[in-house]
Amino acid sequence: MADKKWFLKDNIVDTGMCTLCGACAAICPYDLIRFDENGPHLKDECYRNGEGACKDVCQRVMTDASRIALNAFDFKAKPPSLLGQYEKIVSARATDEDLIKKGQDGGAVSSLIAYCIDNGLIDGAITTAGFAKPAANIIGEREDITSSQGAKYSTVPVLSALRDQKDNFNKVAVVGTPCQTYGVRRMQYFNGLNVHPVEKGMDGESANTPKIEYVIGLFCMENFNYHKLSDFLEKQGIKLNDIKKYSIQLDEMIITTDEKNIEISLKDLQDCVWDGCKICRDAVSKVADISAGSSGSSKGWTTLIARNAKGLKLLNDANEAGYIEISNEVDIEMTKELAQFKIRKFRHELDKRLDSEKKVSYYWVRDYPGVRPEINGTNFVKIKTDSGITTHEYLGKVAELAEKYGDGTLEMTARKSIEIQGVPGRNIDDLMAEVYDAGLKTIGMGYATACPGMDYCPEGLVSTKELANKLTMHFAQKLTPHKMKVGVAGCPNSCVRVRDHDIGIMGQLMPVIDETKCTGCGRCTELCKFNAISIEGGKAVINRDLCGNCGWCVRGCPHEAALEDKRGYSLWIGGNGARRPTEGVLIKSFCDEEEIIETINDIARAFIKYRTNPGKERLGNIMDKIGQGTLIKEIMEN
Repeated sequence: MADKKWFLKDNIVDTGMCTLCGACAAICPYDLIRFDENGPHLKDECYRNGEGACKDVCQRVMTDASRIALNAFDFKAKPPSLLGQYEKIVSARATDEDLIKKGQDGGAVSSLIAYCIDNGLIDGAITTAGFAKPAANIIGEREDITSSQGAKYSTVPVLSALRDQKDNFNKVAVVGTPCQTYGVRRMQYFNGLNVHPVEKGMDGESANTPKIEYVIGLFCMENFNYHKLSDFLEKQGIKLNDIKKYSIQLDEMIITTDEKNIEISLKDLQDCVWDGCKICRDAVSKVADISAGSSGSSKGWTTLIARNAKGLKLLNDANEAGYIEISNEVDIEMTKELAQFKIRKFRHELDKRLDSEKKVSYYWVRDYPGVRPEINGTNFVKIKTDSGITTHEYLGKVAELAEKYGDGTLEMTARKSIEIQGVPGRNIDDLMAEVYDAGLKTIGMGYATACPGMDYCPEGLVSTKELANKLTMHFAQKLTPHKMKVGVAGCPNSCVRVRDHDIGIMGQLMPVIDETKCTGCGRCTELCKFNAISIEGGKAVINRDLCGNCGWCVRGCPHEAALEDKRGYSLWIGGNGARRPTEGVLIKSFCDEEEIIETINDIARAFIKYRTNPGKERLGNIMDKIGQGTLIKEIMEN
């Protein structure tokens, strides 16, 4: 019988990349995905030939951590680092003796779940339960927590338990390994990561998953194929039903039974390691709300890394409520060593696979902002300039890196960044390390671009580069997921095509005629591009309905009779030149920089509120849908 068509089978499962996280099964609207000792498989033919939502959420197709981070860290993401982004690191343990006794390292994670359930923050938690045969488990009651305590060290499709649970649970926490945190984030932020809505079934059915309220990630060096591990242990005379606890200390697995502790070298277990774990890079769950593990803390304590505001609040609230006690005595260097050791193992495995010409999915390349795959299997790396301005040293370093890591070519983009072309996936880490060390900047799409402005162009009325760079710092992360482009023009010549941007900003100068100096010579009428000036009664008269506020009359009047009344920026919204083009409309005139920033914040809020088709609607499309007046009124009233 012919194999069923499935992208993930051909590119991820059969190539030893799959981590068995279960996200594919959780999101499939047809419930077609099942699991066995070899990983996921389709039980029936897929209506989309195996290229649906399962492909979209697979973190081994692409983790896309740089864009996950935009959402997880409230659009304040930082470049990748060894331990990842965080707010606070502490050692913690439960105050409940029963949770301490049955927990892995002081029961801190179990206590966080208990706090969330007791205080109505969640009504369920997705975890792994069972030592003899681990399986995905759903905790619905506080008393169920102890059934899931302790590390299992077997790959389990935990996220598959999310499927069809919305009717039973409104909001849940997910406790999982690093790969599972990426999978759940790709589900959680689906609309921000993809250019289309989540897949629906033939009859409109969906996977019906609950809201994911918290993601608690566990430290993990590697996990094991349950069937291979259980066979190995049974050959060693260890009965699975007698196991009470697993732990890994340095290079040994320690198995605890009622009678004794049994130490097994991890080298002896290498054949049992799940293939996808061998090429994992993250030991500390970098995109979780809170990460947890033993490394860095004393025996009986858990290292907790609160990574974002939500995780920090949960940590502090659980501590203040007496569910956990915390200590600041954490050996952060030890935790970094764990993370670095996993990176070394990853690189060894990557080299091994590439040397044997095995197929590799470079799932990690978009963990760095500004890196995107190219059609031929290589990648480009987008280097930011200051809206087109840079130095010869900066350009020289970019050229050096292009020669060293890419194919030697560079491209200047329409939005004034520089792309290093043709970078193989295996070179990305080394390239990005040099990018950051050299002080170069990378950035994705959606930041502001600008013409030269008054600092360089004689026709410029306002400063553009400085404003564009300021807007980039304020909004590049916040607006990027929603494809909102900003253009800044120094004058009504609009060289950056202000009306073709989602948000267009243009310099303007309102002229006024000093009749005591005006001789009616007519020079201003010749210069005016808008035919807005006429000579009446021997004096120049400006038709305000026609005037474009370009300032040419002020600049060209030989008698200094055309004067500047006021100067500032006009603000246009709703333009784009994409598949469904729209033209921008003017909403404000003569703004200052502070007013522009405040208004863009209001625009972003309104856009997110009314957007119903991610990837299919730009700001102008939403204005057409709900009415220009409706959207503009809401923006102006805020």
